[in-house]
Amino acid sequence: MKASENSNRPGIVLRLLLWLNILVSCAMLGAYLGTHVSPQSFVYFAFLGLSYPIWLILTCCFLIFWFFTRRTWMLIPALTLLIGFNHLRHFFAITLIQPELLQPVKVMSFNVKIFNLYDLEHRVEKRNGVFSFLKAENPGIICFQEFYHQEGGTGFVTRDSMTDLLDMNYYHERYTHEMTDKKYFGVATFSKYPIVNKGEIPFSNDKNNFCIYSDILVNGDTLRVFNAHIGSIRFQQEDYQVFDENAPEDVYVDTDDEERILKRLKIAFEKRALQAETIAAEIEKSPYPVIFCGDLNDTPVSYCYRQFNQFLNDAFVESGNGTGASYIGEMPSNRIDYIFHSPEIVSSGFTTHDVSFSDHRPVSCEIDLP
Repeated sequence: MKASENSNRPGIVLRLLLWLNILVSCAMLGAYLGTHVSPQSFVYFAFLGLSYPIWLILTCCFLIFWFFTRRTWMLIPALTLLIGFNHLRHFFAITLIQPELLQPVKVMSFNVKIFNLYDLEHRVEKRNGVFSFLKAENPGIICFQEFYHQEGGTGFVTRDSMTDLLDMNYYHERYTHEMTDKKYFGVATFSKYPIVNKGEIPFSNDKNNFCIYSDILVNGDTLRVFNAHIGSIRFQQEDYQVFDENAPEDVYVDTDDEERILKRLKIAFEKRALQAETIAAEIEKSPYPVIFCGDLNDTPVSYCYRQFNQFLNDAFVESGNGTGASYIGEMPSNRIDYIFHSPEIVSSGFTTHDVSFSDHRPVSCEIDLP
């Protein structure tokens, strides 16, 4: 009897793993569905999309494990990956040959975190680091999110410094906050090429974030460049402790902390859905080819991302490599900064720059309009 029980144990373990694989595949399918279902209608798919990297790793592990144990069961993870192949491409890119551009224009998007204004010890050093980095990269068009400018005789007259240093005489600013002493915070687009028209897209559900568009005359063609900062989660310092491995142990088991974080995530998912729909509707009206740069605060497996990817090309997918993770703050890293463009535009050399002057890495590519 004992010998019979012992012989059944491997079968029981494998069946338990099979059911676990099925649950992981269901989570993956839920993440895929979340790109089509607005969080305003059903928010829980969005949580699965946020955790897509976890489900992807587990699915790949099951694929390898079944290869060596039960090859027929490989169909479950294999089909799961095949169904979501486009999502995998959006998450992990491989570009072996870069397109050749005849008249390349370098475009950059960079959330500069108000140039680290509140880091009193390092803010001048980091701001100057941003300036030096931008001068070395020499973009033709750059879209800033969380841009900060202070007028008057201070050390943070960033707009004037930018135009002088980078020879960018054309700019479009939209400040959502005007603080005391002529301090401004918002989004800004700078260009070496003439800006011939400017427009704004406000968000009805959020006064703290914004989108602007600038019609820029480049090599005889007009491009409409959208620059957006879409609603963040607005975590407080106590929320970030949950992701800090050096935080006290009781942080990880505090139900109130977990509920508060889930609630903030839910609100942010719903807020971003409406904002993304609003921008996408304006992009579709554009009479010119479009470049869309932005901090979406959302991953490539999300409803927010799909609002743009369904009719624009993602420059990272076209010419990037790896995962392109751009957020380097206290939460787990992911790709949340993007450059999209109209299908008639060609992009090359997408780069997520390995610098840490902000909690976001800048992203750039070269574009051409054949």
